[in-house]
Amino acid sequence: MVKVYRASDSELVGMGGYGRKYVADVKFRRNLDTAGFIWVKVPGGMKTDPHLHEKLEEAFVFLDETSMGVGGTVYHVFEGDVIVVEPGELHWFETSKDNDARFIAVKFPNLKDDKVEPGQAPSKPPRPRK
Repeated sequence: MVKVYRASDSELVGMGGYGRKYVADVKFRRNLDTAGFIWVKVPGGMKTDPHLHEKLEEAFVFLDETSMGVGGTVYHVFEGDVIVVEPGELHWFETSKDNDARFIAVKFPNLKDDKVEPGQAPSKPPRPRK
């Protein structure tokens, strides 16, 4: 189930000349040995193609205000917000006409060929040899 963490719900704590907010405490569904960090920029006026992942969970840390769809729900997100999607949850991004959106996507585990487009058959594991 998608989880949304709002930076605006977190307290800003002063730390020796800088501030920090503890935005999300995420419990992983399994033990992990890898994670992939991807910097993403979506140009203004664009809606990305919806997709899902078969096995990996994905967390998004937003650097700009934008919209993210997960399943049938659209979330308006702001700088510092975090959204975590589970395997099988269809998701996409949509920017306003005049504003690009930047965010960091964190894939865990770091499976590079786990993306499935709607209508695309999921991958099947190879059959065991006899």
